[in-house]
Amino acid sequence: MSITRIDPVSALIAIDLQNGILALAGAEDARRIVERTAELADAFHAAGLPVIWVTALGRPAGRTEVPLPGGEPPADFAVLDERLPVAEKDLQVAKKALSAFTSAEVTGLLADRAVTNVVVTGIATGMGVESTARAAYDAGYSVTVPTDAVTDLSVERGRLSLTLALPAIAETGTTADVLAALRRTRD
Repeated sequence: MSITRIDPVSALIAIDLQNGILALAGAEDARRIVERTAELADAFHAAGLPVIWVTALGRPAGRTEVPLPGGEPPADFAVLDERLPVAEKDLQVAKKALSAFTSAEVTGLLADRAVTNVVVTGIATGMGVESTARAAYDAGYSVTVPTDAVTDLSVERGRLSLTLALPAIAETGTTADVLAALRRTRD
């Protein structure tokens, strides 16, 4: 489904754009999704809309049968990329699950601000991004995914998510499409 609109009360949710996870992606993919997400965050800030930065701190309790890649994470693993325009008013949350919707802070902010649409960016398309998009859809939100602001460590998983899963539950398009729809909402 292409991007037809962005609701007047929308939120940007950026998934796992942190040093430790971005380091696993290719340099070009990491640069691209950070730049696109930064463009969106700047536009959301300018429109007075909420921006939520979500970082991964591990896995849910008890899920230890698949080891983390690379062993113990470095000290700056959960630090957001320095190129991201994180504002003081933004919500920053850490998760130990795939979906940002496991955080009461995220669901609380969305409810408190009467958000009806979420724009989801980040890494990995077929894991954290898709899980968050599915949870948002199940919770009744309109979901938008800018396809040039997501990436996956697995090319095949990312491709399947972008071609099969996400179009069934979200509007998809480019960052430019999202920004144009956001401008139309504000006019």
